Amino acid sequence: MKPRALTFLALLALAPFTPARARIIVDDSAPETPPEKTGIHVPAPTDATDDNGKSQSAPAQDTLSFLNKDQLHGILLGIDKDAELRWQSPEAHDPIVFKTGQVAQIKLDSHKAPDAAKSAERIGLTNGDEVPGNILSLDDKTLLLDTWYAGRLSIPRAMLRRITPLADTDSSIYEGPTGLDGWTVGRMSGGRSWSFRDGALIGTSYGTIGRDMKLPDLSNIEFDAVLRGNSQFSIGIYSDRADNFGNCYMLQLSNGYTELQRYSRNGGSNDLGSTQLQNVMRRDKSHIELRTNKDKKSIWLLVDGKVVKEWTDPAEFNGAGGNVIFSCQPGTFVKISNIKVTKWDGKFDDSSPASGEKTSEDTVQLANEDKVSGHLVSIHDGKAKFSSSYAELNIPLERIDQVDLSSAQSDEAKPAPSDVRAYFPDGGSVTMQLMQWDAKGCTGSSANFGKASFSPDAFSRMVFNLPAQQQDANSDDAGFDTSDPGDQ
Repeated sequence: MKPRALTFLALLALAPFTPARARIIVDDSAPETPPEKTGIHVPAPTDATDDNGKSQSAPAQDTLSFLNKDQLHGILLGIDKDAELRWQSPEAHDPIVFKTGQVAQIKLDSHKAPDAAKSAERIGLTNGDEVPGNILSLDDKTLLLDTWYAGRLSIPRAMLRRITPLADTDSSIYEGPTGLDGWTVGRMSGGRSWSFRDGALIGTSYGTIGRDMKLPDLSNIEFDAVLRGNSQFSIGIYSDRADNFGNCYMLQLSNGYTELQRYSRNGGSNDLGSTQLQNVMRRDKSHIELRTNKDKKSIWLLVDGKVVKEWTDPAEFNGAGGNVIFSCQPGTFVKISNIKVTKWDGKFDDSSPASGEKTSEDTVQLANEDKVSGHLVSIHDGKAKFSSSYAELNIPLERIDQVDLSSAQSDEAKPAPSDVRAYFPDGGSVTMQLMQWDAKGCTGSSANFGKASFSPDAFSRMVFNLPAQQQDANSDDAGFDTSDPGDQ
C-alpha cells in the first residue's frame, strides 16, 4: 500500500507570516522486524525445560551497557571506591572487571523491590531528583523522610522543590524507555527510523514507533523532547495499532506551531484546531504533556508545565485503542526520554511557577482544587501546618494534592562528572556519588541527603557518565538522515 500524505498550513510565529506547507506521511503497511542494534550484544539465557519437559524460566539477569553501545547480560557483583565494576557473565568462568568510565547504564533486573515497599509521598528536589518516602517531619531547616530502601534520610529544606502525596489511583502505567522491548518500529525507512540510546528513543529518519500503553479514560502522557532539523514530529494517542497511526488522535508539533487531527484509516483526517507555539518549544529540551478526558472528549497540551491548548472533539471520541505512537518526519532529529504514562485525576495544577521564576511563597493545592499561598510552617504527625495571610491551617496530608516550595531561598546540588543517577522501580531518581556497591547494598553521597546506604533492591537501573552521555546526545543531530522517502 502506498503512503498517504496529509497536508496542512504551518503558521509561522513571526508576522508577517508566509504560509508554508508540510507533510505528515502515514504508511499503512504491515510492520517489519526492526534491525539488530549496533554494537556487541551477549544475549541473555533462554528458557529451559526440566527433566519432565516442563518449561522453566531463566533467572532474571542484569544488563550492562557501554558508551560504545556494547551490551553484556549477567549479574552485577560489585563496584568499589576505585570505580572498578565486577561483573559475572554466564559465558565466563571468573568475574570480569571493568572501569566505570566506559559504562553507560546497568539495568538491575535481578533485583526486585519487596511487595511491601510503599511510599506515601514523593519529594521533588531542586536538581530534578524525585525521592519517594514517608514524611516524618518538616521544619524551617530539614525534611526527615522515612524510606523502605535507605532508612531515614535528612534533606535540607533549601533543596526541596515540591511535595506530592501519592494516591493509589495515580500509580504509573509506564515509565521509560529502558530499551526497544515492547515497542513496535514501523517499516518505513526499512525499520531503521527509530533506535534506543542512553535512556531515550531516537528518531533520525521518517517512520513511527509505538507501544500499547493501555491508556485509561483519564490519562496523562508526558515526556521530554529534543528537536533538531526541520523540527516537527507527531504523536498519536488512543490508536488501535502500534506500528502506525490507526484510528486515533494525531498531534503535530513543531517549534512554532501545533495542530490536532482526528485521524481515521478509512476516513482520512479532520482538523480539530491549531495554535502558534511561538517561543514555547525553542529551547534545547521541552517537557510535553498530553492529558485526555474521554468522557468530555477533550485533550489538553501542556509544554513545560503550562497549558497551551485545549481541544474538544464535537463528534464521538475516536480512540478505540490504547497505543501511543511517535512519528519522525523527513529531515527531523527527535529525542524522546523520560516517558511517563499515568492515570490522571482530571485536575490541573497551575500554581507552579514558570521555569526559572523565583517565588517568595509556598503554595498548597488541595484535593478539592482549592489553592492557598503562604508559608508551610511544618509537617508533623501527618498534618501540614500552613500559614496564610488570612488564617493558620492544619491540613491532613491526604487532603493535599501538591505543595510547591518557595524558591527564593532555594539551593541546588552541583553536578559532578562522576555522578551516578539511580532510578527507583516505581518512579523517581537520586543523583549521587557512588561510593560502593555489593551484595549487602549501595553506599552513596549527595548534597541533598549526605551519605546514605541503600538496599540492593532499591534501584531498577543506574546511569553512569552523565556529562559524556549528555555531550554525545547534543551532537546526535550531526549527520542525521534528512532525505525524503518520496524523493528516493
